[in-house]
Amino acid sequence: MDEFGELALREREPRRIVRRQWFWLHFVVWVSIQVFLVVVWALSGAGYPWFVYPLFGWGIFVAGHAPTPSSCATREIMVERERKSAHSDK
Repeated sequence: MDEFGELALREREPRRIVRRQWFWLHFVVWVSIQVFLVVVWALSGAGYPWFVYPLFGWGIFVAGHAPTPSSCATREIMVERERKSAHSDK
């Protein structure tokens, strides 16, 4: 991999870390609120399970923010291939 490729990877890494941190913060808030809603539902008589609407609705957005492990693995595989090809060219 040339120096520009390595520089680009180093510049993208902090953004990936920040995105992952925001995802985990969002996930913890989502879980906390969902537990609270289930407790409210249970204490109010446990009738119709209305809590499933915010659970799945908000859950879709949380899942959309989830980091994909395949993209991380793919990136590392590509970096390793570039390193091998750079060493074989010498």
